[in-house]
Order: sequence, then structure tokens, then C-alpha cells
Amino acid sequence: MGNFGTLYRFELKKLCHRRMIWVALAILAVAAVLMTATQVTGKMYVSNDATGGEDQVWTDYELVRRQRQDPAGLDGRPLDTALIQETIGEMGYISRITMPAAGNDNAEQTVTVRQADPDERGLTLDGYIIRGQYGDIYNNVWSMVSEEKITEDLTAEDYYAAVDAERERGYAGWGLTEGEKAWWDARAEKLEEPLVLTGYPDGGWCNLAETAYVGDLFIFLFAIIALAGLFPMERQRRTDALLQCARNGKTPLYAAKFLAGLTVSFCGALVILGAMAAGCLLILGPEDAATAVQQLIYPAYPAPMTVRELALTVCGIYLAASLVHAAFVMAVSLGTRSGTAAMSGCFGAMILFIMVPALPQSRRVLSQAWSLLPAVFGNMGFVYDTRLVHIGGYLTNYQAAPLLWLVLTLALAALGLALHRRVARK
Repeated sequence: MGNFGTLYRFELKKLCHRRMIWVALAILAVAAVLMTATQVTGKMYVSNDATGGEDQVWTDYELVRRQRQDPAGLDGRPLDTALIQETIGEMGYISRITMPAAGNDNAEQTVTVRQADPDERGLTLDGYIIRGQYGDIYNNVWSMVSEEKITEDLTAEDYYAAVDAERERGYAGWGLTEGEKAWWDARAEKLEEPLVLTGYPDGGWCNLAETAYVGDLFIFLFAIIALAGLFPMERQRRTDALLQCARNGKTPLYAAKFLAGLTVSFCGALVILGAMAAGCLLILGPEDAATAVQQLIYPAYPAPMTVRELALTVCGIYLAASLVHAAFVMAVSLGTRSGTAAMSGCFGAMILFIMVPALPQSRRVLSQAWSLLPAVFGNMGFVYDTRLVHIGGYLTNYQAAPLLWLVLTLALAALGLALHRRVARK
């Protein structure tokens, strides 16, 4: 065991010869691609009863392909007063009607209704897509400005003032300190105003950023399948006692196995996320690379970031998380001394993280520590969590997480070594 490189390659080769690992990886990679492919396998039906014409039937793939060509011509246009008012006019006129309240026929409620004039353009493929493009802008404005204020007189100043107010409410909701507020405000000053739009904002990069958390669950699942039995095999094959006779002890063997497990988990994560990214970009297209997160995802986010930068950041974080997942699975397997028990325990932990994605914000330290756990990062809110981590200065959650996870991986490795030695003496 004096040649650690030879030992590491032997353990890695032994893992790679397990067919179950390759089958699981293939299934998870295909599932990652199908997550995107299913978005373009349906059909869209539009009835033309209003004009007496024939019904329109378009495939979702036709819609996506035409959307990528920006039929509304919005690419590069600023979100200014002219475009806001144009959008409100495009989405229809405002009317308020009185109707029975839900669940109570004796009470009445006033409801705001937006009705679009049925024109021939709206009943064509381009018309449907154009209305959807304006609909994205309208939803952005509506999420910041109250319903009553969305009128034909709404200006860009009103909209951006509402965005600033929402940002301040977010600071208060997260309980930020004055220093943290100043840190974010300095970045908010770099935002373009008015916001410059892209004509196809909801493409492959945006889809990858919003669905990559499923890839993280796939990565955790792969680590469980691949590594839960790595150490218990010694006990099952009754070779653990013989390993005590090794000239250099069990530590080099443990280190080689642990490093091989980390390697397999990381490479599996690369394949899964690579398959997901390829599916998103090839099927939905990369034209939305320059879309600002403020256009489509979160208008009040206080720092410049495009959806491509967001997607790459998220994928990088989940690659780092693959190491923690692997270390956690191996530590549990050493503690339970059973591959089956390790699988059960890790599946239970996964379900716990899914069911409890966040703790009350009133307990800031506990809540922020919980949100920094790898499996909890499945909740995309971590990117927009403006609480900062103090490590020699201010770091965002997604900047600090990989550093903290490195420490956690080393801690789990030390715990695993202690458990490995304990098992050997029994």
C-alpha cells in the first residue's frame, strides 16, 4: 500500500466495473434530457369560434422555434415608458365588473378584468407568440406595481420606483444589517436603467438555471446508488480483518477509497449536468444568454446578472455539492456498516431536505446555516437570498457555499476515518 497512486487507481477501476453505476448514470442522464424534451412534445389548440374560421393546432416545437426569432421585435428595446404603455395596450383594456363572491352567492366582489380585442393577428401563430412576449413584460410590471396602478398612464419612473421599494422590503424581510444593505446598493447602482430586454428571454439558459436543482437531486441519488456499498463491501466479504495486517495500516486504503468515491461522484455530476445543459441549449436554444434575471425571474434582484451567468453559477455550485453528497453517503455507510442501511438513511435525508427547504427567517443564524446545506440548495431562492456570509468580507451565499462545503467535506472525511478505524478493531 506504499504506492498511493496505484491503490487509488485500483479502487477507481473497481468502482467503474460495477454495472449498476453505469446503468444508474445512463438513466439519470436520459431523465435530465427528457425534462427539457417534454416541453416541446405537446400541442397548442386555439379555437377560432370568434371569427368562424378553423381551429389552429400548433406543436410546442413550432412555438419554440418561432419564439426564438422574436416576432414582436423586442430584442434590444429598453423597458421605458413607451414600451410599458405599449404593453398595457397590447394586453387589452381594463374593465371592472361586479360578481358574486367565491363561495358566497349573497355577497359581491369587484374584479378587474383585462380583455383583449379578438383580432386576426391574435389567432395566428405569430399573434399568439407576440401576445406572449408582451405578456412576459406585463407580468414583470404587474409583479412590482399594484393592480390598481397599472393603467395607460403608468410611467417607467413609477415602475422603477416600485422595484426599488420591493428591493427595500426584501432587505427588511431578510433582516439585513446596514453594511449588507450598502453592499447590495453599491451593486444595484450598476444596473441598467431602463432595463434592456431580449426578445426571447425564456430559452435554454433560463430553463437550465431554473431546473438545475433537479440535477442536484439526481446527483445526490447517483452518489447514494454508487457509493452506499463502497465501504460495507469490506465487511460483507470478510476482508476487513485482513486489512489490519497491511504494513501501512488502513489509512492509505481509506484515503484511496474516499478519493475514488469523490471522483466518481464528481464525474457523474458532470455527466448529469452536461446532459441537462445540452438538452436545454439544443432544444430551447441559447438566444437568451444575455437576458437579465431582472427581466424574467426576479425584477428586484439588486445586482447585474444574466441568466447564462446564473445557470453557470448554479451548475458550478451543484458540481461542488457532488463532493459533499459523496462524503456524506460514505460517512453514513461507515457508520451503519451496511449498504442497505446507508441507502435508507440517505434517502431519508433527501426527503427531509425536500420537505423542509427553509427555516424561519427570524432565527437568522440557524436559518442561514440550514439554507447553506447542499441538498437545500434545490430551492432556487438561495440565489436571491440577500443575506451575506462574513468570511474576511462579504460573500453571497453562492460564493461562500463552495468554501464552506470544502470544510464540510474534510470534516466528513475525518469522521469517516474515525469510523473506519473503529470498525477495524471490532
